[in-house]
Amino acid sequence: MNSGLVPETGVSAISGVIRFYSINDVRKYLKELLDTYQREYDKSSNVIGGLLRSDGGKAMEVIQSKGWTRIGDLYVNMSDSEKGGMEVVFQIVNEIKPRVAKTEAVLRSFDAVEGLPIPDDATFLLYLRAGVPERLIVDSVQTKPQKFRLEAKFQTI
Repeated sequence: MNSGLVPETGVSAISGVIRFYSINDVRKYLKELLDTYQREYDKSSNVIGGLLRSDGGKAMEVIQSKGWTRIGDLYVNMSDSEKGGMEVVFQIVNEIKPRVAKTEAVLRSFDAVEGLPIPDDATFLLYLRAGVPERLIVDSVQTKPQKFRLEAKFQTI
């Protein structure tokens, strides 16, 4: 569903299951996920901090826009785009903060997961809800694809 548009801020928060073929790949994915969330959190926090400093610390006046109109289930801001945009960035920061905390907690406990008696050929299903890792399934039924090595000699005539 990519329409060629690039998001200006925020992160995609998928809900679903991702299969991995090694426990190291799961750890690597979790670290990359955490890095993504932290980068976006830092970027959005810096934007908010800059605006608050430039407006003399009138925090709620700066962040809350009065220009919202509800049209069905959607809020539209046509009269105060700067404050409306800042309000949305503030909401993004508040949504990312628990994702960062939960992903950090999962990574801190991941050594214990790696210490479990996991079969060598097992695969792993990571369940994410709204971008937050919640469950890891060790799947010993659908195993890793078999690797093979092909050696051949070619001769030209």
